Parts: sequence; structure tokens; C-alpha cells
Amino acid sequence: MSKFLEIPKSALTLTCLHKEAQPYILQELRPSLAPFGGPNEKRDGNEEELIQISIDKSNGNLRMYGSAQELLENINIYKNFPVNNKFFGTFAEPYQTRPRIFTSSKNEQYIAKSDVFVILQNMIVELGIQKSAELATVVACYLKSNQQAKLGNSIQFVKFDEKRFEEIEKEIKSDVSRRQHSPGEFQQFLGQFSSFSKPSIFEVFQRIIQREFEFPANQYFYEEYLERYVSSGASKETMAKCFYTYNQFSYVLYSIIHQNLDLFMPSRTVRVFEDGDQKFLMKSEIFNTKPQKSHVLETITMEELFKNHETHNIEFIRYPITRAKHKATPVQGPSGKFYILAIDFFFEYLRELIHGIKVFRQINPANLSNFLQKINGLDGIFYETETPYFLELNVALEANVGFIVNRPAKDVRNAKKDGFTVQNLKNELAHLGLTTTFPDIQNYAEVVYSEVDRRKKKNILRTCDLFDAVEQCQLNCILERLPKLKKFVHSQKGCYRVYGLKCEDCNAENPETQENQKLSILEKELADLKIAHQKILEENQHKSLEIQELQQKNLRLSVKNETNEVKMKHLSQKLAQTKLSIDDGNYSNACTSQQKIQCLICEKSIESGEDQIIRCPLCKRRFHSKCAINWLKEHQQCPACNGELPKQ
Repeated sequence: MSKFLEIPKSALTLTCLHKEAQPYILQELRPSLAPFGGPNEKRDGNEEELIQISIDKSNGNLRMYGSAQELLENINIYKNFPVNNKFFGTFAEPYQTRPRIFTSSKNEQYIAKSDVFVILQNMIVELGIQKSAELATVVACYLKSNQQAKLGNSIQFVKFDEKRFEEIEKEIKSDVSRRQHSPGEFQQFLGQFSSFSKPSIFEVFQRIIQREFEFPANQYFYEEYLERYVSSGASKETMAKCFYTYNQFSYVLYSIIHQNLDLFMPSRTVRVFEDGDQKFLMKSEIFNTKPQKSHVLETITMEELFKNHETHNIEFIRYPITRAKHKATPVQGPSGKFYILAIDFFFEYLRELIHGIKVFRQINPANLSNFLQKINGLDGIFYETETPYFLELNVALEANVGFIVNRPAKDVRNAKKDGFTVQNLKNELAHLGLTTTFPDIQNYAEVVYSEVDRRKKKNILRTCDLFDAVEQCQLNCILERLPKLKKFVHSQKGCYRVYGLKCEDCNAENPETQENQKLSILEKELADLKIAHQKILEENQHKSLEIQELQQKNLRLSVKNETNEVKMKHLSQKLAQTKLSIDDGNYSNACTSQQKIQCLICEKSIESGEDQIIRCPLCKRRFHSKCAINWLKEHQQCPACNGELPKQ
């Protein structure tokens, strides 16, 4: 059964992946996210490669998101929620996201009712004779029209009964098989289709997917998708076969849906949101009331609900709050709008200011106080309350900073290949001009660096980690200057998300926290010192080896120098004797003279007739045997010519 939870490859599109990635990227950086692949390129396990190409084309604007693999993983976390096609605007595309299994308070498995349509899509596409993107698209359009008609904007859940879905699969197979063996019916359809004009073909398709299909994309689908398909040059018979297949599948789906209407009937299921140790429900969902503020959804804790209200015949569905690294996963509210927790909204808003607009790198320091007061004035949206609450994602906050900037924004530089240090972080803060905006910002570098290093995904700190560190240092500076918002962050249990934040309320609740932070910093500094000490020891050892090699080389050169001096002395004496012989008129050859031969090792004469000698085979020089044996203990060459001496 689980295979029908997986989206068929033919239904996955790069266009959808790009639409899902866009909201995850900071608004100012979205133009840098190039499309993933060509217009007709298929999504076939090559997503990471295509995302990397897009990153490479971004002129460095997407470096904060890490590698292509990390960005893809975060997009998959971010997009994983029911009815996400409505949020991402992929109305005219197949369903893209695997249905998510939820667990009830009774430990039973549930899925969102909207995901029943995803399962039906997967079943039909896998049964199709041709598993094409066109078939998946048409099936999805039909199902989305039914989803809107049957469920509207509500988020409800149904038990994930594998046996029942297996029975539905069998019914689909049987019905598809029966309808595929009606050649007479197809010939009749072909006869009618052959005479259709282009507008008539559009009308046929509109009947196939039902007239209730009221999504904003229907005009695009009719005018763009069908226009391209009808004008592709395919024969009328080929087009008729496709439309006939689509029509048969629509009948099959219509039959299945109406045989299982109970799957789509209203049910008494309510989401219990879980965020760490917090459990809470939307008041408007549990009490079926309209929120007091259109953009705010207040919550009630499980404890308060059980204490003050009846909860009979309600199935509580555990709904964990999920977050990718840079964005929280959206949640659909009872009205059909999408929300995230206020604390997530707050940090995402500040991230837009820090890395998107880069306001604190450009702002005139004289205008900083006024700008921070504008942010502080958002206490009507970010207010102190012990209970979590949701904010609508479409809420627009003040972000116009054109009137207070007076310098160009510098970009975060790349980290070195071997990472970056605390001092590198401090230097980067100065390079970005943040020490001008926040003179105290470097005071947070040590504790922020320690935490970023602890959380890093690779063995070394990378450029994306440097972006995190720069952001965290600014968050500390901002919250220290905005006490109201600092109280808001504490009340929403978000202090841990600002590395090293000195929260008086947290310290009062847990006095050990501050000491633990100091200890963590000291431990990090000690570890850095140990690494530096080890590096110095290795360098000293390397230098010691170099010194030993130089000493040995110097000794060899000294011996060679002494040998050369002996040779020079001998040659000088020989030259002097030769000169004397010439001056005396004695022209006899040196080789015939009766001069005594000298051993160059001991510098003593070799007596005529002495037999305890060794002769060098190269230069014919003779040495005392004893001298030569002692010489060869430390040398290998002849002291006269550097040739090899015989060992005996």
C-alpha cells in the first residue's frame, strides 16, 4: 500500500519544484533562483544537479543556503504539508508531495482528506498504459476540482485504512480494464472527435475535468497547456486516443469517489500542534468560531481545554510543527489561509532585514534608533503572551528603508578552505560595516562562534555557517535594544534560537544557564588552544628533522672539504717538485722518479715494497690497508677521486 503514497516519477515536474523553492528563498534573492532545467526537461533524480547549476548562476546570492543537497533537503521539509498545491499555486500541475501520515492521541494512523486525492492520482497514473506527464496532469486537474468541491477550505482527517485503499485499487483496476475493452465505443468517439474544432476540443476537455474546476489556473491551463497540445501537430486519431483515455479515467474516478463519499464527509477531528514540549490547538478550529483578528489565530493549551471544556467524540490528531533551516512549514487554517507560528514569523522577518534587504549594513547610524523604534512598534503583532499563536503569512510588515540608508551594502565574503576562526568572524563584522551600526557587536562573536561551530553540518565551518554567525550577532544586538520584543521572544520560548542571548527571565528560571554558557565558551577556547599547541609541536618536530638533515649534510661537506684540502696540498707539493726538477735541468718523468708515495688518509709515506696497501681502481692512488679500512667505516668513496674503494 505504501507504494501509492509515493508520487510516480512521471508526475514529478521541475516547474513545481521551482515554484516550491521560490517561497523558501528570501524575497530579495528570489530573482537569483534560475529555473531548474529547460522547459521540457524531466525530473528524474537530477534535482540536486539542476539546483547546483542554479546556485552557480546566482552570482553568489544563494551561498547562505549551503550545498545543493542541503537546499533540496530543506525545500522537501518546507513543502511537506497538506494542500500545499494551493499554497504554491501549482493548480495545473500533478500533485507533487507524498501524503503525510499523522498519529492520533489513540495511536491510530490518519491522513488529511485532501491526500486521498493524491493517492487516487498515484493509483491511476501507475495503471495508465502510458505513464506520461500529460496523463498525470489531467488526472490531477480532475481530482483538484473534486477536492475543492468536496472539502472546500477545511482541513480534516480520515483513518489511513490500508485494506480499504487496497480494495479501491482493485475496483479501479477492474473498471479500467473493462473500459479499455470497448473498441466500438472508441470508434464512435473518434468519429465525433474528428469533426471537432479547437474550441470544441477545449469544451470536451472542460467536461472531462468538470465545470466545478474554479482554480485561478484554469485559464492558463486551457489557453496555454491545451493550446500547445492541440497545436503540436499530433493527428486527430492520436489526440482522440488521449482524450478518450482521459475521459475513461474521469468516469472511473467519478465512480470511485461517489462509492466512497464517507471518506470526504465532515469528521470530528482536531489538530493538536506539537512544538517541543508545548501542545496547543487553534481556538477557531476547536470551537468553530471566527478569530478576533483576521491575521491572528489564537491557541489554547491541551491542559486548559481538558480543564474547562467538554471533549467528547473528538479525535485529536497530533500535528508536529516542522521547520526547515530558514523557513517554517506553513499550516492551513480553518479559513483556508496559511499561517506559521508568530515566533517563526518574527525570525523570518528579521532574516529578510538582515540578509535580504541588508538594512543594518547600510543604515546611517544616526537613524538606527528611529528604525528600531519602528520595529518595536510592531508589538501589536508580536506581543507578549505565554500561549503560542499563529500569524497569517500574507501579513505585510514595514520594510521600506530607502530613506535611512547612506552607504552601499557589502556582501559576506567566502570562508577559507580550512574554515574560519573567531577572529575571522570579528573581521567580517567589521568588513560589513556592522561595527559602525552596532559598536558592541563583536562582543557576541565568541559565544555565537561556539554555537555555530557546534551545529555545523560538515567537518569545517563553511560560508553558509559564516552567514549564520553574522545573522546571530545582529539578532543579539537588535534584541538587546528592543526590550519589548525581547520579552515577546521569551514568552514564545524562542530565546534558545538566538545564540548566547542574555535573557534575564531565562536566567531567573534557570540560574545554571548562564554558567553553562560561560563554561561552553571556556571549553571551546581550551579546545582551540590545544589544537594550536599541537600545531606548534608538529611544526617544531618538522623543523628538528630539517636541522638534523642539515647537520648531516654539513658533516659530509666538511669531510669532503678536508679531502679536497689534502688533494690540493699534495698537488701543490708535486707542482713545486716538478718546478725544481726543471730548474735543475733534470727532465726525467715523474713516473720514473724514485719519489716516495704518500697515503692521503694518514698523510704518511708508503715505503717502497710495502705490500699492505689498497689501490683505487679509478685513479690508481694507493693507501695503507689499515687506513683505507678505517676510512670505509664512515665513507664509501676514495678520498682522492670519490670513486669506490675496494673493501679489501
